[in-house]
Amino acid sequence: MKQIVLELPDDLARQVGAYQGRLQELVLLGLAQLKAQEALTLYTRGIVSFARAAEIAGLSRPEMIRQARALGIRPRWSEQMVEEELA
Repeated sequence: MKQIVLELPDDLARQVGAYQGRLQELVLLGLAQLKAQEALTLYTRGIVSFARAAEIAGLSRPEMIRQARALGIRPRWSEQMVEEELA
């Protein structure tokens, strides 16, 4: 197992201290959220498709849709995408 040392501002260190026994869970949740946000940024910039953004984030499409909606992002749908989904 690899050890990582973080320097945090005092206020943030106090907040994190309340979760001392759950730091791994805290990091995993933050990492998942960050990956989803980055993937949705790629999607909104037109760099990747919505399905690819979900793959990058490691989420199912329905979960990615929930994440997008939470951030006020509406997936773009084209006739071709609808046909592919229904096939």
